[in-house]
Amino acid sequence: APLAFSDPRERTTHAANVWDFFKPDHTVEYPTVDGALSQVCYYRALEDCYNRFADKLDKISETTTKGSVKEVAEHFDAESADYFVFHSPYNKLVQKSYARLFLLDARRRHEKGISFHREEEKKETKEGVEDSDEILAAWLTKPIEETYSDKALEATLKKLSSSSFKQRLTDSN
Repeated sequence: APLAFSDPRERTTHAANVWDFFKPDHTVEYPTVDGALSQVCYYRALEDCYNRFADKLDKISETTTKGSVKEVAEHFDAESADYFVFHSPYNKLVQKSYARLFLLDARRRHEKGISFHREEEKKETKEGVEDSDEILAAWLTKPIEETYSDKALEATLKKLSSSSFKQRLTDSN
C-alpha cells in the first residue's frame, strides 16, 4: 500500500550504488549477499533520510520572533512521530534502527548546541538521574562509521529506546 503524505516537503529518499546484494550468476537461484555491508548500507540510508527529514521538519516549524531571529518551536525527534515504518530484512534490525534514531537525535542536538531535557528521557543511575545526551556523550563526537558495530552503544541505545519502541513499533514486529 502506498504511503500518503499531506505535505510533500515531509519526506526524504536515499539511493546508493552498492553491491551488497546482487545476482552475478542468473543460473543460480540465490543472490550473492554481503550481510555486513548490507547492514552498513541500511544504517547509512536511515541516517541520511532521518537527519534530512528532521531538519526539514525543524525548518518547516521555524517561527520568526523578535525581528529576524528564527527559533524552532519544537525540534523533531524519534519520539515526535506517532509511529514509524521500517523495512525489516531480518529480526532485530528494526529495533536496532529505531534505537539508532536516539543517537542521531543526540548528535543533532550536540551539533546544534541544543539542550534537551525531557522528563521521560531521564534515566535513573547509581549516581542519580541523567538524561540520554549525557548517557550518550562518549558517542556524540565519534565518527558515525565507528558506531555501527559498537555493542556497548547498541545495548545503551536499546535501553534508552525500549519504552518508546514498545509504544511506536511493537505491534509491527
